[in-house]
Amino acid sequence: MRKHSKIPEIKYPLLLLIPVAFFFALALEPFGFASAGFLCIFLLLYFTKQLSITSNWKQTLAATLLFSSFVTLTSFYWIWNAIRNISGQGIVISSLVFFVYAVVSFYKIGIIFFGSVYLTRLRNIKDTYFFLFVLPSLFLISDWICPMIFPVYWGDLFRNNILWRQMARLGTEVLGFVSVISASLLYLMILKSDKRFREYTKYLLPIFCFFSINLYFLAETIPQGPTLHLALLQPNTEYAKREIQENQVWMTKTIQSVYDIGLEAIRNSPKPIDLLVMPESAIPFLGTLDSKDPNSTYSKSFVEITESLVRLSNAPLVFNELVWEEGSRNSLTLLQPVSLLPDRRYKQVLLPFGEFLPGEKNFPWLRSLFPETSHHIPGKLTDALRFQTKTGEQVTFSPLICYEILYPDLVRRMIEHSPSEFILNLTNDSWFESQTETKQHAGAGRLRSIETGRPVVRVAVTGLTTAFDPWGREMMGELQTFQKAIGYLDLPTVLQARTTPYIRFGPSPWRFMAVFLIFFVFFRSPRRILLNKMKNEIEI
Repeated sequence: MRKHSKIPEIKYPLLLLIPVAFFFALALEPFGFASAGFLCIFLLLYFTKQLSITSNWKQTLAATLLFSSFVTLTSFYWIWNAIRNISGQGIVISSLVFFVYAVVSFYKIGIIFFGSVYLTRLRNIKDTYFFLFVLPSLFLISDWICPMIFPVYWGDLFRNNILWRQMARLGTEVLGFVSVISASLLYLMILKSDKRFREYTKYLLPIFCFFSINLYFLAETIPQGPTLHLALLQPNTEYAKREIQENQVWMTKTIQSVYDIGLEAIRNSPKPIDLLVMPESAIPFLGTLDSKDPNSTYSKSFVEITESLVRLSNAPLVFNELVWEEGSRNSLTLLQPVSLLPDRRYKQVLLPFGEFLPGEKNFPWLRSLFPETSHHIPGKLTDALRFQTKTGEQVTFSPLICYEILYPDLVRRMIEHSPSEFILNLTNDSWFESQTETKQHAGAGRLRSIETGRPVVRVAVTGLTTAFDPWGREMMGELQTFQKAIGYLDLPTVLQARTTPYIRFGPSPWRFMAVFLIFFVFFRSPRRILLNKMKNEIEI
């Protein structure tokens, strides 16, 4: 087969992981080259095939650790800033912790590498089965069973191509699965370079079908609900360490700054405001829930400015606060006009090492290493929040706080439990001090909008404040990061009954399909006869 292949053989395949990692980075924000994503997958397919030929467990382990390290260093280097800021440690300790994280953070690639080596060691699998059934299934399974601190799915590599990303209507895992199949078809087509062009149609036809499905999704007409006028505040509050909590001058200045930008948004609004939105950590550490508990975060000044903004705008206000209710909770609060009654939703998925310390009970010394980590406790699944527009219509939205936008399953459960007309995400990326991180984080919202068929509005304390329509297209100009800014958005909502294949069926059918394909190929393929066993049989 090699003599007919146009794919050259590489003497040291491990070196191939370096360009693969760079293509991975180029596929994500701030570059967003979907072509780089396909090249990344294509080279991974080639490398995995070489691993399955050598069938060397040590090389497979080395490849797993190296790929994880290279991807973290090229795509997620900004995590070092978070480690340094949260730990409060110097460069040496922060770099050591970052190195340990980098080695294991993208361990999901091991499912693909080890799975391929194991299967081909036991069975003699045809190339077509290996590339079209085994590898795409392993990619999907790795998305499914590998929890990560910062979840990244293979489909994320293709979220910046407006046509191709529409496959996320079936779920981000399916977007990754289909993308791997398409790269595999091209790989097989190149392997069969001795064939005429007519023979290539069987490889190109499925890719054409995928494009046709995406065109159908892109051309879909979505019934609209009420159009809202939103005022989005970006106060550019810096990340605050715990010593700032006792600094009354800093806290007073921050509260006044947030109030001033709120007044400016109300005065300069071109239309009556239906919803005024403040981001996560606009005013850190404080809350409006009165409590006699000594750990209470209650602030009278916080109460006064939020109520004042609601009265002046005669519009509901969404803001983030820390409240004490059976423990510290990160809350998204909707303050209604007239009644001034708050409606709170608590963050359900907490950021490890940022909002809680995994294993702290068994390893209390972790607290000394990460002193800035909070002690939050998670909330439970609740109903969507509801408010009334200036025209008297009732509108609902699904509330997400920061990190929660990275989890497709969570967003699906929320909408399935309580349908809404749009999704609102309050976030704070200031700890990372990186435009790359905030663009990657915002990019996740693009896929959530396609999966759910609902607009996603993202309001960030230092940026990136933006919004995506149900096709993942940006609906407003991006506000500059690390600057005070106000964004006005005319948001066309969708009907509550709006659904998508992902909302209706979830990821389970595709996961079942991936497992079935692995078993199908395994039992369909003949046993592999090992060389030493063949030698013994000949001698006998």
